[in-house]
Amino acid sequence: MDPIIKGAIPVLPAADTTESLNWWTEICGFKETFRDATPPNYAGINRGEAYLHLAGMSDKELARKVGDQTMVRIAVQGIEAMYAEYQKHGGRVHPNGSLQTKPWGTKEFGAIDPNGVCVTFQE
Repeated sequence: MDPIIKGAIPVLPAADTTESLNWWTEICGFKETFRDATPPNYAGINRGEAYLHLAGMSDKELARKVGDQTMVRIAVQGIEAMYAEYQKHGGRVHPNGSLQTKPWGTKEFGAIDPNGVCVTFQE
């Protein structure tokens, strides 16, 4: 029997893990699933079937540089409701990322997390 891949858990860089954790939970509606300490240096979050880990980096400048080059796409069912919820919680949409249908067929919007990670929610 061939192995079956059951998912992926991206690990996102964080210059300030607490700030990042707050953004993901308070703005994006994810739930914290674990942390290594208070304040955390490493934490896990999820919403539905999407799981992410946040990893603190002691070099804040490097964390931002890595963050600025990191992208994650999150599949959503009910993208219009997610878009409205995100904005209701104070989330800022990326200047080029308003809710729209792309030529490749997905309907999506984009945001930037506190560390510069480009986050795209798509349906």
